[in-house]
Amino acid sequence: MEPYIRVATGDYEELVSERGEEDAVFAILNSMAHEIIHYQQWIEDRDFDEDEAENTSTILVDNYYDWTE
Repeated sequence: MEPYIRVATGDYEELVSERGEEDAVFAILNSMAHEIIHYQQWIEDRDFDEDEAENTSTILVDNYYDWTE
């Protein structure tokens, strides 16, 4: 069984109106990063760890997304 990642982005406009564009982009990027962490856990044959995925995904997005634009 191979993993796959699905990230819903259909609510982007709603997120923008509720949170603003910056937070909407962060939410989608964070969701993608979260799933990438789970993929790494799968590749390394480790149990899925939600706390690790959430904490690490936030760090990844903070490190690589330029908030100063």
